[in-house]
Amino acid sequence: MVVDNDGPVAEITLERYRLKELPADMMASLERRMQTDDQLRRRVDALGLSDEQIRTNDGLQRMAARVRHRLEAERTGATRREWASMTRWALPAAVTIAAALIFLLPRTMFLSSGDDERIKGLDASLALFRQVGAGSETLADGAIAHQGDVVRVGYHAAGRAYGAILSIDGRGHVTMHLPTKGDRAVALGRESTVLLDQAYELDDAPRWERFYFITGDTPFAIAPIVDSAQRAIAKAGGGAAPPLSLAAGLQQSVFSLQKESTP
Repeated sequence: MVVDNDGPVAEITLERYRLKELPADMMASLERRMQTDDQLRRRVDALGLSDEQIRTNDGLQRMAARVRHRLEAERTGATRREWASMTRWALPAAVTIAAALIFLLPRTMFLSSGDDERIKGLDASLALFRQVGAGSETLADGAIAHQGDVVRVGYHAAGRAYGAILSIDGRGHVTMHLPTKGDRAVALGRESTVLLDQAYELDDAPRWERFYFITGDTPFAIAPIVDSAQRAIAKAGGGAAPPLSLAAGLQQSVFSLQKESTP
């Protein structure tokens, strides 16, 4: 069996590729396709990042998201042909992970189905990665950062449909990361980890850099979010900006970096 060069590739197929559990001809087909398909290669890279995140403090959230996407892959499949060939492998794997979650996850957390599928008890959240040599490292909330650090921002939508990401630095400057243009929140990706297109280099603003991920189930305007950020800066009086005041129906996740002066 080979992978269709133009057809979609299911998430579960990429998981098996990473685990080297696909037949040799499918492995070779995927490797050839990834040489010219940047989007497919980014999906494989994102799966690798989410594996690393399972080992961090927020690993349970990432694990739950992976379960959700595996179950979705089982329900739909990329094609009927792929579904028929992989059902025997996929079901035991998903059942095993789901069974582990029964013991590991909070009781308020369960999997729902349908177009508005969401893992109850989990909120949308940010994931930040710092460039280190030819690779990257996962940053924890509150991690120490320095001027010149190159940071890649990612998010986990947790079923929320629309979102925006901004940051406030120690000088009170507001930067929009998502969207970089436009006046409305954008539709969020459904992958377990979605990385923004552009990396972000930290400047010499002192003390801290705080990122805000604002999400909602319907499109919302950016201007009130920026206005709320400006009010938060004024309220902080030079200290770390507090959570933003938002309209009903919107949620926020906050991720902070502590800026350490370069000697």
